[in-house]
Amino acid sequence: MGVETRVIGTFGYLAPEYAQSGQITEKADVYSFGVVLVELVTGRKAVDINRPKGQQFLTEWARHLLEDNAVDELIDPCLGDRYSENEVRCMLHAANLCIRRDPHSRPRMSHVLRLLEGDMVVDSVSVSAPSSDSASRSWRKANDQQHYQDYSSPARQDSQRVVGRKQQSYDALRAAWDRDKKSISNRY
Repeated sequence: MGVETRVIGTFGYLAPEYAQSGQITEKADVYSFGVVLVELVTGRKAVDINRPKGQQFLTEWARHLLEDNAVDELIDPCLGDRYSENEVRCMLHAANLCIRRDPHSRPRMSHVLRLLEGDMVVDSVSVSAPSSDSASRSWRKANDQQHYQDYSSPARQDSQRVVGRKQQSYDALRAAWDRDKKSISNRY
């Protein structure tokens, strides 16, 4: 009796490499998280066959807009002006890194978290190499230092001033979501 290798997951959230090979990795989870980030900002479902061709798959529709930094085209109109532009840009930047087709060029979740918390700036090039041996860990550490730059003190001070506004932005996004989720659910 053989081992079953069918792919299990929700279509639209599956990383391309997982859908093709059935092998799950941390980077496949990163991809799925990126899809969720795009959903949060756009108010769209991962897959919507009722949309026009080219817009049915959220990542395919959003990918070129993310690369072009077309924030206004990506933001859910239901949000109106009740969001922090800086935080939405941060979320979209993280999403853009997470939904890259090449799993090796996606960041690790710890880096995505730090990016979303405003603790680091992420370079747009490859961020880590897959492996667990000590040589690879050393390479990853050096690579992280090269590609991830912690904010220096002046930027850190600015960041700390924003912390109070972060909670306000989150509360505003949450209130908008709670207020509009019935209409969003009804649209789909």
